[in-house]
Amino acid sequence: MSSHPDVFTVVMQLPADPEQRKAVTQALSIGGDFHGAKITAASMEDEISTLEFIEAALEEEGLFHVLEQAREKAKVLHLRNSISA
Repeated sequence: MSSHPDVFTVVMQLPADPEQRKAVTQALSIGGDFHGAKITAASMEDEISTLEFIEAALEEEGLFHVLEQAREKAKVLHLRNSISA
């Protein structure tokens, strides 16, 4: 596996204007292409903040290893997807 990440996660605050919102969500739709990058996931929620709250709860409960295992599984998934592409 490359030492460089193959995925890039971004949280964007959508504009209030309905037409601009539509333009953003259409430009970044799953399966779409964005400057050569294939969009493989999207959410209308702030998943990074959610994950940070889950991390804190797991650490507090002594279960941080669960998060580390999930990250390893995600790496394997993305490696598998990059090989089959």
